[in-house]
Amino acid sequence: MKSASKRSTWIAGLQKAALVVLLAAMTQFSFAESDYAAAWGPAVGTKVPLLSASDQSGQVQNLDTLMGSKGLLFVFNRSVDW
Repeated sequence: MKSASKRSTWIAGLQKAALVVLLAAMTQFSFAESDYAAAWGPAVGTKVPLLSASDQSGQVQNLDTLMGSKGLLFVFNRSVDW
């Protein structure tokens, strides 16, 4: 009885290990460089184009007026509905 239990435990562990290897391989393929992925937007490190807009007080703001001593974090969240 005990050997059957050990065998099923060993098989379950082997299945989990195979699943981890499969998921790791799929992750590598999903991040593979492709022409389609490169066309999504600017490359990392690309300078941001000049952007200016009026704030809630009507004053024109741009990246230079908004940037502090540690830089600026600008987040653009694109909706799935576009």
